[in-house]
Amino acid sequence: MLSNIRNFAIIAHVDHGKSTLADRLLEITGTIKGSHDEQMLDRNPISRERGITIKLAPVRMEYKNSEYILNLIDTPGHVDFTYEVDRTLSCVEGVILLVDATQGIQAQTVSNAYKAIEKNLIIIPVVNKIDLPSAEVEKTKKSISDFLGIPKKEIMEISAKTGKGVEKVIEAIITKIPSPNSKSEARNSRQILNSNFGISALIFDSYYDSHKGVIAFVRVFSGSIKKSQKLKVGSQGFEFTVNEVGTFHPELITKRSLDDGEIGYAVTNLKDIHKVRVGDSLLDIKSEKPLPGYKKVSPMVFASVFTVDPNDYLNLKKALEKLYLNDSSLEFSPIYSKALGAGFRVGFLGLLHAEVVRERLEREYDLDLVLTPPQVEYEVRDGEYHEPIAKILILTPEEYMSDIMNLCMNHRGKFITMDNISQVSLSYEMPLSELISDFFSQLKSISAGFASLDWEFLRFDNVDADKLEVLLNEEPVEEFSNDVIKQFNRQ
Repeated sequence: MLSNIRNFAIIAHVDHGKSTLADRLLEITGTIKGSHDEQMLDRNPISRERGITIKLAPVRMEYKNSEYILNLIDTPGHVDFTYEVDRTLSCVEGVILLVDATQGIQAQTVSNAYKAIEKNLIIIPVVNKIDLPSAEVEKTKKSISDFLGIPKKEIMEISAKTGKGVEKVIEAIITKIPSPNSKSEARNSRQILNSNFGISALIFDSYYDSHKGVIAFVRVFSGSIKKSQKLKVGSQGFEFTVNEVGTFHPELITKRSLDDGEIGYAVTNLKDIHKVRVGDSLLDIKSEKPLPGYKKVSPMVFASVFTVDPNDYLNLKKALEKLYLNDSSLEFSPIYSKALGAGFRVGFLGLLHAEVVRERLEREYDLDLVLTPPQVEYEVRDGEYHEPIAKILILTPEEYMSDIMNLCMNHRGKFITMDNISQVSLSYEMPLSELISDFFSQLKSISAGFASLDWEFLRFDNVDADKLEVLLNEEPVEEFSNDVIKQFNRQ
């Protein structure tokens, strides 16, 4: 029965209370009872310690004696995981746009809101942390009102920490977010392209289980997925037999089938997570067209990793292989340095992803590591260098605008647009190498911490660059060598 299902996500900037709101939703719906850890859906201890969602988490909540099924996908709040957020938004019909009343609208909020608008999702705007003494509720509501073009009275006020106003948010989810499209309506749906309307499901996450193989997290858009069915992974064509299906409570609970409109999991028994990538589709064997929007996520930042004790090399290799099983965006290859010995060249989505992987390697596998400074990878075509370019979005109070524009110019930023609603919104194109240097720390410094940043990869551009080699005993040390830009003078 599709009419009682509501599929939704929470989108917010880092530290705006998204995971705390998810906790209150789980409690009010009775999905979890009694005492429990805070940030219930953040299973990784690093995620809890940092107060940020690193890995998305789905959960099925049954409300009012199962009268309504509420499927929540708690999304990552950091820019490194933008693609996961985008694919999550393709799985739902609505979002809660959560804004911290003490911080106001931030760049990641704006970026994710635009994604939701592009996908024609229902947006429920919510101001959080209204109980704090520093909360500027009316100012924040005006910012949201100006940004979304809606009356302030439509913006809800809550304290996710105390639970104040959260039950009204649940009622808004039920009344404002539509149920999933039925098969008859799906012919004009934004997601469905398959002409035969067999089985089609979008993969929004996956992980590897040593006993069951790869478990795919999916939203079903047509048909039903059942045990013993033969399906294939759309873009790559890998065939498999479904061993189990079920839903998240938040632990995995087996069901007889996953039907049209539902969010759940399918056990594939495949042994390589890179065969079941985020954004891909599960389809009938005879289906030809995967669901739209899939792209292979490529690392943006690279670093070389070595162990302090050379005898730990094999332990590092095993640790990376284990992380690789559950992180389809992680790439690594063996290297050898005359100065540092045997190690690995590792690719990451961004600086936070690199920090998290390093911390997991050191904490979970008891390794002492040496990481070279993060670098971007240049393309060399016919002897010419091409560097990755990012589009950046900066939100800042007006008084810092001039200094920030100078900062962008000194980091080879190319101005695109500027808007001024409640804050100044600056859009630039900037080389990724400049972005991962000290740009973010300088941005926070000159704006007294008020400016926020979001970015996305655009393209590769030709650049006048060359290799700068670091020599040790007259021998080049590749790990500390770097590509440098010629003839650029910073102010």
